[in-house]
Amino acid sequence: MKTKVIFMAVILLTSVALSGCVSNSAGEEKKGGSSSSDSGPVSAKSAVIIVTDDIGREIPVPYPCERTVFLVENAMNSMYAVGGADEISGIGAVWYEDTKAPFFRAIDPSYDEKRLSRGSEQPSTETIATADPQVVFLWASDWGSEDIKAIEETLNTSVYGVYIDSLDDLQRQMKTLSKLIGKEERGAEVIELMNESMEKVTDVTGALSPEEKPTVYWMWGDVYGTAGLNSTANDLVERAGGVNILNNWTNETKNVEHPVLNLEALLALDPEVIYMWNNENLDPVNITSGDTVDGIDFSTWKEISAVKNGRVYEISDPFVYDFHSPRLPLAIMHVAKDLHPDKFAALNLTAETDQYYVDVYGVHYPGFEPA
Repeated sequence: MKTKVIFMAVILLTSVALSGCVSNSAGEEKKGGSSSSDSGPVSAKSAVIIVTDDIGREIPVPYPCERTVFLVENAMNSMYAVGGADEISGIGAVWYEDTKAPFFRAIDPSYDEKRLSRGSEQPSTETIATADPQVVFLWASDWGSEDIKAIEETLNTSVYGVYIDSLDDLQRQMKTLSKLIGKEERGAEVIELMNESMEKVTDVTGALSPEEKPTVYWMWGDVYGTAGLNSTANDLVERAGGVNILNNWTNETKNVEHPVLNLEALLALDPEVIYMWNNENLDPVNITSGDTVDGIDFSTWKEISAVKNGRVYEISDPFVYDFHSPRLPLAIMHVAKDLHPDKFAALNLTAETDQYYVDVYGVHYPGFEPA
């Protein structure tokens, strides 16, 4: 069975005292030291800079930042990509660590020493304190996050709220991370590598006529949960040469990140393609065969065009094709080859993946041997 990765998990934390840099809530005046906005260049004399996190909060961070703790795995992948291995002092939950640990060990020899917990469990704040973080990264969707509030008020350190729902968000985050650690040139280099890789697909899909682009239902693990029009998965589908079926939906929730449909709505939308996020309990054949899985009778889907024509696909490896990380271009290639097999028949995904890992992480894939 396939491995299921939950990368949008909300981080649950308890609160205790922790030493680090002094934090202020967004909008408050920073006290002491010099500062620099993330909208301009950083002075070498700056003791502290102000950066904007993914949810729009301005936070003070020592510059260059030398000690970061990641309680969210996707952003940690971005930090590694921009050359920040030495600046990671602590690592929280890693889902399905047995599968991913060889990669992390290959790009960071100190990975095991930095682990603050095991598996998908988050460390206690007492344990986080041992990493002496200057900034903590955690998943948060809004300013009212109780997790952010708890850390900022009790741990006395800045918190960077991680939230990605578009390609622009991802690349903006990477620019900020590279700035924090004083490696902006590397950040720009990785973003350029991403763009060049994506252009191998978008140069083709951008020339397609509307009639050549199939309508796509993106299926998350909850089956009727899908990709809203303002989401990274929507960007993925569009760049790969598809059209999100929600463009034809009149429900006002179509613009949120993760709207939920029902059977009636899905049948009415009648997508030409169904694209599944990796699911350990469900395979495309279960849908096309009309099986009943986890209480859902997929025989009721038999009149959907995607099912009738056998066009149900799945992200084959949720780690390699994690599109909330710098590996987004590989996911675009993966989806494009399924949506337009004739136009991308010559695209060697195995070779592209290996070269991308070499360029971004300095290791080969698979095997993670040094490049």
